[in-house]
Amino acid sequence: MPSPSNLLALRPVAALHHLSRGSEACPLSLRDLARALARRPAPLPVVAAPLLAIARGALVAASEADAVVGLFCAGAAAPEPWFEAVAEAAHELSARRPFFVSAVVRVEDGEASPAQGRAFAYRFVEAGITHLAVDVTALPISRRAQAVALTAGFAAEREVAVDCVLPPDLASRNDPLEARAFIEEFEGWGVRADLVSLRVSAPVDRAAASSQLEALAAVGREAGDRPVMRRGPLSPPLLAALRGSGLCACEDGGAALSACMRALPGELRRAAAEDGRGTLAIPPALAERLEALAYGEVSSFIESAGAAGTATAALSALMAGP
Repeated sequence: MPSPSNLLALRPVAALHHLSRGSEACPLSLRDLARALARRPAPLPVVAAPLLAIARGALVAASEADAVVGLFCAGAAAPEPWFEAVAEAAHELSARRPFFVSAVVRVEDGEASPAQGRAFAYRFVEAGITHLAVDVTALPISRRAQAVALTAGFAAEREVAVDCVLPPDLASRNDPLEARAFIEEFEGWGVRADLVSLRVSAPVDRAAASSQLEALAAVGREAGDRPVMRRGPLSPPLLAALRGSGLCACEDGGAALSACMRALPGELRRAAAEDGRGTLAIPPALAERLEALAYGEVSSFIESAGAAGTATAALSALMAGP
């Protein structure tokens, strides 16, 4: 078995620059992880973790399950302190175990929007994220490729996985050819999408869940067999159908975040909702409770997804080379 220490050499340079000296936190590009786990049909859990306590709980759950997990930098107006705090937690709780860090940049339809999108993306990449989703669905066709090039060109150069966010509920329209056309527009100026993602609704029953997952798989096939990430709320029927679905990754629908927010007193809840740094000071006893809540939610999600063992599987594949 290859040594986990060798995996540290694969950390993207932008992320490495924000790790403390001697850190064994192992944030990897989702591009590499998706390639390494392509033959494993278990989706990687992606957890919205704007509070450090959620990230800590998720990292412990992933470590105990030997799973790769993604941490979504949701709502962080200042991603630098958030990433640094997450990296410290990963060094402490999940050293040498791969995880990835996600962010989304939405480019709105306006003259200054592409430049603003580039500024946001640059800040996320420089902060250390390893998976950048670019949403240009609000733009007319003629402006999408240029906006993508401005927003994500340097991210691709820095080993960060670029994610093409497809139009909402495209999969429900059962038209994978539309996905292919959108990706061609997205990539028109030379930035390749390493994966695609779609925001979909929560299926109400097992039949709807199976139908939705089949539609997502069809989108991936039509997109050149690219990895697919599911975004949006979860439901019990979907969770029951996730294992073996072939998805690359799946958001937790904010389940851990919702559980933690419900546990916060009103004043702290308001402060947490307005916090843009992800490092809100929470009393130690309450922080431990939040970590425990997040741990429970993420552990359950990992089990439903069948993602246990993906960390070792990724290590073996990455160390084996192409």
